[in-house]
Amino acid sequence: MPFRLEKLLSLRQKEEEALKNELSRIRSEIRKLEEEIEKINNSKKITEEQLRSGVQTGAQVAFLIYLVHMYDEHLKRLKLKLSNLRKMEEETLRAYLEKRTERRSFEKLKERYIKAQLLEADRKERKIIDEVALQKYIKSLEGR
Repeated sequence: MPFRLEKLLSLRQKEEEALKNELSRIRSEIRKLEEEIEKINNSKKITEEQLRSGVQTGAQVAFLIYLVHMYDEHLKRLKLKLSNLRKMEEETLRAYLEKRTERRSFEKLKERYIKAQLLEADRKERKIIDEVALQKYIKSLEGR
C-alpha cells in the first residue's frame, strides 16, 4: 500500500522550493540595492569633495549643493526600499523554515511508514515460511 500522505509531502517539497527561490530572489535584490547605495554614497562623497575644493563659481556651488541634496533624497528612498526588502526576507525565511520543518515531518512519517511496511512484509513472509515448514514436517511424519 502506498504512503497516503505522498501528495502532501510532494506539495510541501514544491512549496519549500518556491519559497527557497523567492528567498534567493529577494537576497539578490538586496545585494543589488546595497551595491547601488554604495555607488550613490561614493558619488555623493566625490561631489562633497568638489564642493569643499572651493574653485567653483556661485552657480556651480549652488548646483553641487542641489546635487548633494538630491543624493540624500535618493539614498533615503533606497534605504527605505532596502528596509522593506529585509522585512520581506525575514518573512520569507520564516515561511521557508516552517515549510522545511513540515516537509521533514512528512518525510519522517514516510520513513516510519516504509519501515512498518517492511516489518509487516517480513512478518508475513516468515509466517508463510513457517507454514510451509510445518506442512513439510507433517507430511514427513505421515510418511513414516
